[in-house]
Amino acid sequence: MARLIGLLTACFLTVSAFAGNDGLSIHYHVNMTRIETDSFYVTLDVSGFKSDTAVFQFASTAPGTYQVMDVGRFVGSFHAFDAAGKPLVVERRGTNQYAIFRARSLAKLTYQVEDTYDTSIKEFPIYVMAGSNLEKDNAVVNGQMVFGYFHGYQSNPIRIRFEYPKDWTVGSALNADKNEYVADTFDRLVDSPTLLGKLTHAEMKVGGTKVDIYSYSENDKIKADDLVPEMKKMITAADQFLKGLPVKRYTFLFHFRANPGPVYGAWEHSYASLYVIPEGDAPSTAAGVVSIAAHEFFHIVTPLNIHSEIIEEFNYIKPVASQHLWLYEGTTEWASDFMQVRSGQMSDTELMNQISQKLQNNDQYDPNVSLVELSLGSFEKYVDQYQNIYDKGALTAMFLDMRLLELSKGKKGLRDVINTLAKKYGPKKAFPEDKFFDIFVEMTYPEIRDYIDQYIKGSKALPVKEYLAKAGYEYIPSQKTGVFAKSRGKFDFGAYNNQIVVRNVDPADSVNMQSGLKDGDVMLRMAYNGAEVSILDPRFPTVMSTMQVGDPFAWIVQRGGQELKLQANVGRREIIETHKIIPMVTLTKEQEQFRKWWLTNL
Repeated sequence: MARLIGLLTACFLTVSAFAGNDGLSIHYHVNMTRIETDSFYVTLDVSGFKSDTAVFQFASTAPGTYQVMDVGRFVGSFHAFDAAGKPLVVERRGTNQYAIFRARSLAKLTYQVEDTYDTSIKEFPIYVMAGSNLEKDNAVVNGQMVFGYFHGYQSNPIRIRFEYPKDWTVGSALNADKNEYVADTFDRLVDSPTLLGKLTHAEMKVGGTKVDIYSYSENDKIKADDLVPEMKKMITAADQFLKGLPVKRYTFLFHFRANPGPVYGAWEHSYASLYVIPEGDAPSTAAGVVSIAAHEFFHIVTPLNIHSEIIEEFNYIKPVASQHLWLYEGTTEWASDFMQVRSGQMSDTELMNQISQKLQNNDQYDPNVSLVELSLGSFEKYVDQYQNIYDKGALTAMFLDMRLLELSKGKKGLRDVINTLAKKYGPKKAFPEDKFFDIFVEMTYPEIRDYIDQYIKGSKALPVKEYLAKAGYEYIPSQKTGVFAKSRGKFDFGAYNNQIVVRNVDPADSVNMQSGLKDGDVMLRMAYNGAEVSILDPRFPTVMSTMQVGDPFAWIVQRGGQELKLQANVGRREIIETHKIIPMVTLTKEQEQFRKWWLTNL
């Protein structure tokens, strides 16, 4: 990267934990001016240790990522000093821990952290929305990627200062105190990403909630003000859906890049969300981010106000999965659609298309894996199935809502149960991990236990046809069209470890038989007409559209550490429509009533 040219400010983001009776005084100083090194230089001033040994911990994972991060891999030059500046003995214990001896005299730690956007790693790569970045005109700071905590002091308050270029703007959900930012615990620090740089800023108020929008746009295409109209509609819909927003302040941080990489998206937090998204033109981008933002914004309910004890004080040392990931992600995805439908921002036709797409996505995954199994295995066993928590999870939540409306005759749906749970628990009270299903049944109907056993704990096929018919929609699982299209093989893609991985290869497909494409191949490029183009290249769809039946082409993949060129000819295949949903022409009174409950229940 180019060196930073310009004046630097003496503004530091300092994280300091006020010393309580048994607490520590902790102040972080983060130097972000040595941009050519792609590193954050961190100084931690600390006092108050009453033991001889201190253990400093970097995160092995973080809430909402469902991935192994091992932040210690990016840390170097870790040193400890007493008040006189004399070095203390430090011992590294594994990837993410450092032990400091003579800790009663510990006064300062210093270390360097490489940014993740420009650090090449083969195992457990960090998603861009959960990583860190330092460039000449912007920086992304996710707390777990820069900061650590002392064992026994995870709940200690903290202050932070960043040193950054004078003309930069700072966007953060952390509370500001003069030139410092304050977090009451390490968990809150991780829960509050910070975006710095050449940002634009806009603000608005919805109900009693102040909303800030910060935007970094690599080529200055998208300003914060461009996002306000669509975002305000979405937040207003959430306000109506929840009968009042449960937070007084919320911050959206948008990082638009020309090429964010193969895996990009958003990461939710309690009072903020961070988005790393391809930079397009302002109108289409503003419209496109709404559904993503709706999902992330609804996390102000789950898990901020409804969560189990497993994530109340997060275990950064060893990932511990909750069986209720279906609630945190699946229910949130359902709500992000239905709050727009019930406010009139999304038509029922658009909703049916969303449902159809989720059903198609669900087809790509193992139908025998239940939502509870998927939740518990999200870090390891079922990591390749994880994305289905958003599709199968949302569909399961949707049919749960319909079942509740059916049993209550329209008086109580999933939205009402979620609002009641949020009031019962809230940000500071967790529900018991192993009792939540019992609590849910007690709050609703005995019949709901059967639904949970069959569709959440179990893997029974969802009652798609039955319940869509109750609302007056015909469901057609599969239908031939008589229309033929060019084919480059029948298979799917999946994102895994920041790579595009081939899956669900149909071995009977004639093009696949020619190429020899296999499940697990990492898709790199396509060769056609004497040129190679990456599948992430914006030109890729255009190249695909120019191909004709019979034309030779090749997939360039990585398999077992080798790069292979898999050659074939463009084929021809009949288009099969799957999971088609169409409104019935004539509805009964019962269907009309049920559709009203389902689509307009506010």
